[in-house]
Amino acid sequence: MESSPTHFFGDNGDAEKHKLAWRYYEQGDHMKALEVIEDSVLKIGGKLKLPSDLYFLQGDIFMALAKKSENSDLKFSLMLGSVECYLEDYMVQAFAAISLFHLGEHLGSALYYKKALRVAKKSLSLMSFDPSKSDQLITKRTLEGIVEKAGFRILHGLTVKSSEPKLRGSKEIRIKIRSDLHTIAANELRRYWAGMSAESKRNFMKVSTVDLRSYVKREYGREGLDALEQVLDSAWINRKWKFWMCRTCSQKFFYPKKFKNHLEQVHGAKYKPPREDLAQSVDKVWAGRISVADWEPVDALAAAEMIKNRLEFVKEFVYVSGWSKDWPLAADEERRNLLKEIQSLLVSFLERKILSCSIRDWMMQFPVKHLAQFEVPEHTLTTECRLVETPQSICFLECHELNQILDLLKRIKCVRDDGTELVSKATDSLWRHTQVKEKIDIDHEFSFILLDKRLLRGKIASFDDEGSIDVCDHNVHYAKTHPQGDDIITWLLEDYSLRESFGFPRSIRAHNLDIRMAVLRAIHFTRRTLVARYAKKWQILCYDVCLNKAKNLCIQEGERRMNVPEDQRNIYASLLCDSCEEQLTIDVEDPLFTELFLCAVRDVLDGASHPTFDFTTAEDCLKLIHGHKNISDDIVLKSIDHLKSVVTNKVLLADSKILLIENSRINLLNDLVRLSVFDYRSYILPLLKRFLREELDVIVDMDAKAKLAAVQEELLSKEKKEKEKKSGSRKKKHKSNKRTSTSMLSHLDQDDIYESSINIELGVTLKTKEEDSMEPEERGRLKTSSNTNNQEEAIKDFKNMPRKDLLSEDATRYRSSLDMTLKALLNIKVLQEDLVHNRQSFHGNLEEQVPYALQNLFSAFVSEQIAEEGLYSYLLSNLLASLEGVHSMSSDAAEVVVAILEFFHCWKSPERESLVTRLFMLEEYERMSCKKCKRKPNYPEQSSYGIVMAANSIRNLKCAFGNIKFEDILKVGRMKDGMMCDVKTGGCGEINFVHRTISRCPPIFTIVLEWEKNETEKEISETTKALDWEIDISRLYEVLEEPNIKYRLVSMICCVEEGEYICVAYKKNRWVSLRHETLAEEVVGNWKNVVRFCGERNVRPEILFYEAFQWPNNKWQKLISRENQYENLSFM
Repeated sequence: MESSPTHFFGDNGDAEKHKLAWRYYEQGDHMKALEVIEDSVLKIGGKLKLPSDLYFLQGDIFMALAKKSENSDLKFSLMLGSVECYLEDYMVQAFAAISLFHLGEHLGSALYYKKALRVAKKSLSLMSFDPSKSDQLITKRTLEGIVEKAGFRILHGLTVKSSEPKLRGSKEIRIKIRSDLHTIAANELRRYWAGMSAESKRNFMKVSTVDLRSYVKREYGREGLDALEQVLDSAWINRKWKFWMCRTCSQKFFYPKKFKNHLEQVHGAKYKPPREDLAQSVDKVWAGRISVADWEPVDALAAAEMIKNRLEFVKEFVYVSGWSKDWPLAADEERRNLLKEIQSLLVSFLERKILSCSIRDWMMQFPVKHLAQFEVPEHTLTTECRLVETPQSICFLECHELNQILDLLKRIKCVRDDGTELVSKATDSLWRHTQVKEKIDIDHEFSFILLDKRLLRGKIASFDDEGSIDVCDHNVHYAKTHPQGDDIITWLLEDYSLRESFGFPRSIRAHNLDIRMAVLRAIHFTRRTLVARYAKKWQILCYDVCLNKAKNLCIQEGERRMNVPEDQRNIYASLLCDSCEEQLTIDVEDPLFTELFLCAVRDVLDGASHPTFDFTTAEDCLKLIHGHKNISDDIVLKSIDHLKSVVTNKVLLADSKILLIENSRINLLNDLVRLSVFDYRSYILPLLKRFLREELDVIVDMDAKAKLAAVQEELLSKEKKEKEKKSGSRKKKHKSNKRTSTSMLSHLDQDDIYESSINIELGVTLKTKEEDSMEPEERGRLKTSSNTNNQEEAIKDFKNMPRKDLLSEDATRYRSSLDMTLKALLNIKVLQEDLVHNRQSFHGNLEEQVPYALQNLFSAFVSEQIAEEGLYSYLLSNLLASLEGVHSMSSDAAEVVVAILEFFHCWKSPERESLVTRLFMLEEYERMSCKKCKRKPNYPEQSSYGIVMAANSIRNLKCAFGNIKFEDILKVGRMKDGMMCDVKTGGCGEINFVHRTISRCPPIFTIVLEWEKNETEKEISETTKALDWEIDISRLYEVLEEPNIKYRLVSMICCVEEGEYICVAYKKNRWVSLRHETLAEEVVGNWKNVVRFCGERNVRPEILFYEAFQWPNNKWQKLISRENQYENLSFM
C-alpha cells in the first residue's frame, strides 16, 4: 500500500540518499530514483529545496523518460520539467539550453528558441572550457550550434514543429472492448442472474467487510490486508474515497482548494510580488459591462452641455449593466466601426483573462481629457456622473483617440506559445483513468460496503467526481430499487481479462510520480519567468520615475527662470547633466536607481525612441551626456514626453504578458492538482469485482450441483422403477443378486448422466457404440427418444438449453452460413483462377476426409455448369449432408469458413503446397519489448487464416480517433491486447503491448468481426462506416520489406437476423447482395450504398475477404512461395 519515507540514513543520510538515487538511475529504475529524490527534499530558509546534484539527476531522468515516451504530450511535459531542474545550478545551465531547444523543435515555438538562445549565450560566457577534455568541447560545440540554429530560426521566422502519428498516443486512450472471452461462463452467469429473486440481487450488492478482509488476506497476505485496512480506515474516518496527496510531504487533503493553497504556500507554486507592482485583471463587474450593449458613438458636445447645464437630470439616467440609453448618440459610422473593433478585442482579452486593470485605467483617462476640452471638470465625471466606471465613456471619444487605444490593444499578445495545453492534454489522459462512476457507501457499523444502486437498474452514465460516502441502513438502502436487466454482469466482467495482472496493493506515492514531479518543476519554471517579468516591469517603472524626476527638474527650472535674470538661467540639458553628477555623489546606497537615472537622461538627450538599459560605466555614460548638454529645451521636453508615452505602453503590455504567464501557471497548477488526486474506489473496485465474481461463481456452481443432484436422483428413481417392472418374478427369486447388480448399475448410470450433462452444456452430441453402428436416420430417432426418456424438462431447467425441436433452426442457420461462405469464396478472383488452373487435382489421389460433395461442387464451378437451374441447390444439399456427421450444425459463419478451409488442405501434391496454404495462410510473428525489464523474448511464428476483431472495438476506436483508416484501427485494436513478460522464462510479469510482423503476404486476407447481436441500427451503421474496401496491409504489420501492399474487399458474409446469412459481393464494378439458395442478385451500388444498406437493414458484416491487387516490384512469387506444414489452424 503505502510505506512511509525511509529514515535509515543516519548522520550521512543525505549522502546515502544521493548514492541510492544515482544507483537506481544507472540501473534504469527511474521511478525508484525519483522516489528517493522526493525523499531528499530539504527545508532551507523556510522553503523546500533539493541539493543541486539531485536537481541535475532529476532533469536527466525527465529527459530520459521523454526520450522513451511515444506520447507526444507526455514527452513535452517531461522536457519542460527538465528545464527548471537544470536552471537551478548555473554550472549545468548548458543542459537547460539543450532542453529549451528541444522544446522549440517539438513545439515549433519561437518562445523557446529565444530562451534557448539566451541561456546558451549565458552559458558560453560563464563557463570555461578545457580544450583537453573532449566532453567539454562537445558541450561547447553543442551550445554554439544552438546559438546558430536558434538565432537563424528566430531571424527568419522558421520553426520546425515535430510531428508524431496520432496513433502513438492511442496507448493512453481507454477503449471499451469485450473483456470476458469466456462467453459460455458469462452467459451462464447472466442466465443465473435472470433467475435470481429481486431480494437476492439486492443482497448481492452488500459486500461483507469481514468476508472481504478474509479474501484479501487469503489472496494477498498480510501486506494486502494492511493495505485494505488503511483504505477502510480512511473511508470510515473521512467519509470520502477521494483525496489529494502531496507526495513530498505525504499529507492528504480532502478538498482541492486546500491542496492548491498548500502547493502555493509550501512548494513555491506561486509568486507574490509587491502589491504596487502586482498585475491584476479587471473584476467581474467591469468585465460584465464590456460584452453587453451596442457600443454606439455618443455626441460628446451635446453630452458635455447636458452635464454642465442639466447635471441633476444626468444623474437620473438609468444604467443597465453600466450602459445608459439616455446619452445623445452621434451618427458617425467611422467611430462606430472603431468602437466595434475595440469591443471585440476587449472581449477576447476577457475570455483569456489578460485584460489588466492598468489598461482599463489608462483607457478611462481618455474620456476625462476629452471632456475637459468642453470644460467638464474631472471630479464631475468621477463623483457626480461616475462615467469613468463604465466602458460607455469610451464611446465619447473621437476617431484619433479611438485609434490610439486601438493601436495599443492590437499590440497585446493573446496567446503565449508555451505548450502548456500539451501538458493539459497529457494530464487529461491520465486524469480520466482516475474518474469513477460508481458511488460506494457504507452502513452504520461498517459491516457492509454498499455498491451503487444504479448498477441494479442499468449502466451508469455519469462520473461521481465528489467521492463522498453516505452512511446508510443496509436493510433499507436498496429497498426501493427494482433490479432491471443484467448490466451488473457486464460490470463484473469489465477488464476481467486483466485480472491476472491486477496487483494489490499498489503504491500511492508512485501514482503519476514522473509526470507529477515534471509538472511541479514546470510550475517552478513558469514562476521563474514571472519573477523575471516582474523584475523587468520594476525596471521600467523605475525608469519612469527617473523620467518624472527629469521633467520635474525642467519644470522647476522653468518656474525659477521667471524670477531671475536671463544670464542666470540654465538650459534643461545642462541642468540634467549637473543632476547626474550630483546623483553619483549622493545616492551611493541605491546604485541601481542611479544607473537608471543616468540611462534615462542619456536617452532623453540622445533623442532615443525607446528606453535603453545597457549601462556600462558611470564615466562612459557621463561622457555621452555631456556631449549633448547644449540641445534646446523644446527637444528635451519632447523627448521626455515621448519616452514617458513609450514607457506607459510598455508597462501596459508588461501587465498583459504577466497575466498570460500567470494563466499558464494557473493551468499547470490545476494540472498538478488533477495529477495528485487519488480515489480509493479506483484502488479497490477491481478487487471488489474480482471478489464478487468469484462469489457469484461459487453460488452458481453450488446451485448447478444441487440441480444436477436432483436430476440424477429423479433419473435413478425412474430407471430403478423401470428395471423393477422388467425383472418381474426373477426379482423375487434372486433378491440378493439383484441388489448387487442394481448397485453397480446405479454407479455406471451416475457416470453416464454426469457426462451427458457436461456435453449437453457444451453443445456436443454424444455417440454410443450402438449409435455408431446405425444409419443417420436411426441415430436421429434415437437421440430424440433418448432426450424424451431422460427428463428433458429437468435438464432444460438445469441448463436452460434449447430442446430438440430447435435442431431444425440450427440446420437452417448452418445451411445459410454454408451457402453464403461458398458464394463469398467463389467470388474471389485469385481463388477462381487457382481452381481453374488446378482442376486436374480434383480427380487425383484425394485423401479420405475430403467430402465427395465438395469435390463435385468445385468441379461444377470450374466447368461452369454451376449456373444450371437447380444444380447448385442440389450440390449444396449433398455437401450439407456430408458435413452433418463431422461438423456441428450450431457452428457460426467463422467456424464454417474454417471447416471449408481445412478441407482445402487436402488439395495438394508432393510438388507444391495446398491451395489454402498458398492463398489464405497468414504467418504472424509477435514481438514484445518489455518496458520494465527490457527483455525481448522470441516467440515462434503463428499461423492462421486471418484476424478477429470485436465490432464494438472498431466502432469505439473510430469514434475516438475520427478520421482514422481501417487498417490503423485494426493495428491499434490488436496492440491493445497485452502480453505478459513471462515470469517462467525470467521475465518480470509486466503487461506490454504486442507488435506484429508477417513473413509473407497471402493473396487473400480474411478479417472476422465479432458482434454482440444486440446492436442498434446506428451502431451497425457506425461500425460499417469504419470499414474500408481498400486497405494497405503494410500499415497493419510492421517491418514489411515493401510498403503499399494493397488489398481490396471482394466479398462479405453478413448476418441479417438470427438464422439467416447473406453475401455482399463486388461484381462487375458494383456491389450486389446474394441470398440463400438463389443465384439471383440484388444490386446495392457503390460502397456508400453498402454502408447505408447495412445500417437500414441491420446487416452485420461478419467475414470480410480482401484480395491483393497491388504488389510493389512484382514480388508476388517471392511473397507466396514459402513452404510450411500447418495443422489445426483457426482465426487468431
